[in-house]
Amino acid sequence: MKIKNFIQSIQDASNKYGLKILLLDFTDITVFSRIGFSHEVFIQIYINAKKQKTNLALIVAGDRVYGIDNEGGGYHEHPFAKPELHIDTEQIDVDDFIVKSLEYLKTMNLLG
Repeated sequence: MKIKNFIQSIQDASNKYGLKILLLDFTDITVFSRIGFSHEVFIQIYINAKKQKTNLALIVAGDRVYGIDNEGGGYHEHPFAKPELHIDTEQIDVDDFIVKSLEYLKTMNLLG
């Protein structure tokens, strides 16, 4: 996927779920973005098209509370219950990650 398509998908997802784009930085091969409700509660997205890498994290008050990334080889999940763990998983698209993250924020009583 081209970088401009990733950027468009982030913008579309932000609009769809009522999130603000708090940060959007990109080069010809990477995208780094934070979308969310505030600088305390956001989803961090890192994409490297050349390496075919996508790292996604739900951040609350400076801590990753959930994430999926492919550091060190295959994709793994940092589960909501124990984000320090690494559980093998499949790649997830940004939209599906946002939906899961919003569910976790509801569980934490951070969403109505």
